[in-house]
Amino acid sequence: MGRQRGAGLGGGNDEREQTLNQLLTEMDGFEGNTGIIIIAATNRPDVLDAALLRPGRFDRQVVVDRPDYAGRQEILKVHARGKTLAKDVDLDKIARRTPGFTGADLANLLNEAAILAARRNLTEISMDEINDAIDRVLAGPEKKNRVMSEKRKTLVAYHEAGHALIGALMPDYDPVQKISIIPRVGQGGLTWFTPSEDRMESGLYSRSYLQNQMAVALGGRLAEEIVFGEEEVTTGASNDLQQVARVARQMVTRFGMSDRLGPVALGRQNSNIFLGREIASDRDFSDETAAAIDEEVRNLVDQAYRRAKEVLTSNRHILDQLAEMLIEKETVDAEELQEVLATNDLKMAALA
Repeated sequence: MGRQRGAGLGGGNDEREQTLNQLLTEMDGFEGNTGIIIIAATNRPDVLDAALLRPGRFDRQVVVDRPDYAGRQEILKVHARGKTLAKDVDLDKIARRTPGFTGADLANLLNEAAILAARRNLTEISMDEINDAIDRVLAGPEKKNRVMSEKRKTLVAYHEAGHALIGALMPDYDPVQKISIIPRVGQGGLTWFTPSEDRMESGLYSRSYLQNQMAVALGGRLAEEIVFGEEEVTTGASNDLQQVARVARQMVTRFGMSDRLGPVALGRQNSNIFLGREIASDRDFSDETAAAIDEEVRNLVDQAYRRAKEVLTSNRHILDQLAEMLIEKETVDAEELQEVLATNDLKMAALA
């Protein structure tokens, strides 16, 4: 009801706009409505009509952000009431493993853990159920009944091992939390990373971090290419390639991280009020600049590709060992990965 008036595809003076006009009239502050406080909530403040936010109307704004580590601890204590938890359950560890979770996410997490415990005929919820519930909330349920051929299992194992190994050997990147080749909805396997609390709260990412992110995303496809050859590369890296292209283009056009184009933001984003999402981008640059953008994006991707390939080639023995562990166990956690790295000679990735 509070969306901006007279913009977008609808237009006209529809019923919604009439209701908003009447609401603004009642809130204009000239009537003797003392003692009346109007409270409203929205998860899209960016599309509100400017008249609603003027002094005398909704002029006090309280932002409810995602909880930090301490907040998640307190929220978990609330939702853990009435649930029988095993002695190994550590709410501190759960809070550290769930950056970015909202209160609703945490409530759903403990409910999922309780359901898993009931399905397993357990009388209490252990950390195993909670860890499985976190994976389920983040990536969907496992498809344990799905039978994978040995060839496909080996390919997925190398793909995920490629992501994990590059992530572990890149400077200034999120630590690997877990690697799994158990199929899930729409995915053959997954590699989880623990995002930094500071980065998530501030939203500030360095140029080196973004370059590392592209290299890690390319690790799966590169592992397939190195082990099985270019002719056997699969479509499993399609989402990874989309992520790489998006990050590289944002570095050039939004973040000013191109040596050739310099610290310039290129392209204005337009949002459609009724759709509530980006549908177009105005080109405020020439065809020559557009060609330069494409070239810079290609250069960034090529640089990340070369760095990732050098890491996997130099540490091929670790890649093989990690893939064999995944084929045998299907899941490798952070501690097991660190043991593998500690018992081998490593060649860390060079700085970008």
